[in-house]
Amino acid sequence: MSLLNLPLTLLIVIFLALGVFSQWFANRIKWPSIVVMAIVGLLVGPVFGLINPQESLGEAVFSPLVSLAVAIILFEGSSNLDFREIKGISKAVIRIITIGAIIAWILGAVTLHYIIGFSLSISLVLGGLFLITGPTVIQPLLKQAKVKKRVDSILRWESIILDPIGPMLALGAFYIFQIIEQGFDLQLIARFIISLFIAIAIGFGASYLFMWLIKKDLIPQNLMPPIQLIFILLIFSICDEILPESGLLAVTIFGLMMARMKRHDLIFKESDHFIENTSSIMISTVFILITSSLTLEVLKSVMSWKLFVFCAIMIVLVRPISILLSTVNTEISKRERAMVSMMAPRGIVVLTVAQFFGGLFIEKGTPMAEYITPVTFGLVFITVVIYGFSFLPLSKIMHISSTEPPGIIIVGESEFSFHLGAKLRSHNIPVMTFNLFSNTTQRSKELGFEVFDGNLLSSNDRIYADMTRYNKCLLMTQSFIFNSLAFNELVPEFGLKHVDMMPVSFSDEHERSNVDGPIRNHILFDWNFTSRWFNRFISEHNILEIPAKQKNQLTKNDMVLYHIDNNNVVTFKRSNQFISEAEEGVIGYLKDAYLHQNI
Repeated sequence: MSLLNLPLTLLIVIFLALGVFSQWFANRIKWPSIVVMAIVGLLVGPVFGLINPQESLGEAVFSPLVSLAVAIILFEGSSNLDFREIKGISKAVIRIITIGAIIAWILGAVTLHYIIGFSLSISLVLGGLFLITGPTVIQPLLKQAKVKKRVDSILRWESIILDPIGPMLALGAFYIFQIIEQGFDLQLIARFIISLFIAIAIGFGASYLFMWLIKKDLIPQNLMPPIQLIFILLIFSICDEILPESGLLAVTIFGLMMARMKRHDLIFKESDHFIENTSSIMISTVFILITSSLTLEVLKSVMSWKLFVFCAIMIVLVRPISILLSTVNTEISKRERAMVSMMAPRGIVVLTVAQFFGGLFIEKGTPMAEYITPVTFGLVFITVVIYGFSFLPLSKIMHISSTEPPGIIIVGESEFSFHLGAKLRSHNIPVMTFNLFSNTTQRSKELGFEVFDGNLLSSNDRIYADMTRYNKCLLMTQSFIFNSLAFNELVPEFGLKHVDMMPVSFSDEHERSNVDGPIRNHILFDWNFTSRWFNRFISEHNILEIPAKQKNQLTKNDMVLYHIDNNNVVTFKRSNQFISEAEEGVIGYLKDAYLHQNI
C-alpha cells in the first residue's frame, strides 16, 4: 500500500496528525518523544514504504516547509530564555559555547574522518554541525528528569546558543574549502562576511522594531501573536536569501533580544503560548517528515559497525572531554560538570541543516556525500535513545535530580492545609507552602514545610526558586478569585492535571453554576463543601488513613481525600472523579464527614 497518490493537502495533514499523535503516545508510555517520532517516521517511510514525503511533496515544498518550521522552533527556544537564570553559571556557559565548542568541533571532525571515512571537507563541516545539542530534545528530557536548576540552565542555554552557531561554523568551513579549491577569492570572502553582518543586523533591528511597535500601541493585543509569527518567517526567509542558513542565526538573535526586552510582561503571554504551541506541532511534524524521507537502501548501507563506533566515541570521549576541560575552575561543582558532560542528544536542527549540506556536497561531486543525511540521522537517533533512557537514572544516581517522591505546593494557610501538609510529610513527601501572611511562616517551618520566599504567582520570583522537587499545586485559600488567578498563573508551568483548588463557596446556586471550564474539573474532594467547612471540621477531627486493600471498610459517610501509592506518589480526589482502584498504598479520609455536613 502506498500513500503517494493522496492529495497534497491530505498528505500534509496526515504528517501533522502523526506528529501530534507521536507526542501524545510518548507522553502516555513515558518515553522521550523524539524516540517515538523517529520510530513512527521510519515505519511509515523506509520500513513499510507507505510514503516518502520528500518525493511526494516535491523539493519545492518539502525544503521550505522544513526550514520555516525550524525557524519557529529556534525562535521559541531562544525567546523563552530568561537572562536572570545565567547568574552564577555565566562563566561555565561562556566556556562551554567557546572553548568546549572548539574542542568538540576538532575531535568530532577527526572522528568523522578516521572512523566514517568522510573527506576532510565533509568532516570539518559536519564537525561544526554536530556541536548542536538541540533544545527540541534537551528540554523534554530536563522536564522529565527535574534536574537541579544550575544543570538545567546550562544545558538549555548551551542548546539554544549553539543551535545557530553550529550551522554558521559549518557554513564557514564549507566556504573555506570552496575558497581553497577555487583559489584565494577576496570577493567571495568579503561577500560572506558582509552577508553575515547583514543577517545579524536584521535580527537585532527586527527586535527593536517589534518592541517599538508594541510601545507605541501600533499592534493590537489580539494581533500580536500572528504579527510576531510573520516577523519570524520574514527574518528567516530574507536572511536565507542573503546568505544560506544565516536565517537560523538571525531568528535566534531576534528571539534572544525579545527575551531580554519583554521582561516576561503579561502582554506577551498570549503570543508566547501561541509560538510555543506552534513550535510543539512543528517539532514532531518536521522530524517525522525527515525520517520518513530516508530510504531503506541508504539506511542498510550506513548501519554498520563504523556508525556505532563513531557514535560511541562521540558519547564516551568527545562530549566528556570537551565539557570537563572547558569547565575547569568555573562556578559549577564536579558532579554538575560530570552531569552536563553526559547529556548531548542531537535533534531536528542538526538533521535539517545536514540535508542542506548534503545537497551542496552532492552537487560538488564529493565522495560519500550521499551518506551525510543517514549518518546524521544515525547520530541523532542513537544519542536520543541513549541519553533519553539514561539521563533520568544517571541524574538520580549522581544526586542531580530529586530522589524524593514528587512534592506538593500548598498555596494558602489554614487549619486544614496545615493538617493535610503534615500528613503528607509523615510519608516523606516534600511540602512547600506559599503563605499569604508572614505570621504563619514559623508554624510551616515547625511542621517541616519549605516556605516559598517571595510571591509564588510572580514569574520574577519563581525564576530564582529551585522547585524541581515539586510537581503538584493545591490552591487552598478561602478566596475563589485568588485561587482562580493562581490557577491560571500556575497551570502553564505545572500542567493542567497538576493544579487543583479547594471547593468554592458562593451564596447561591446560580453563582456556583458560573464556575465552568477547566476549573470545574479541578475542585478538590467534594464540590458541595467549602474551604470554611474543612477548617471547622478539622478543628475537632483528624485526617485518618487506611490501607488501600481495606477500602471496603469505608462507609458512605466517609470523605476520601487522597491515595498514596507504595512509591509515596500522592493522588488527590477531585469532585468529579474517584480515587484509583489500586490495592496498594494508603487512602486518606475524613471519618463521618457527611454526618457533619451542616457544621
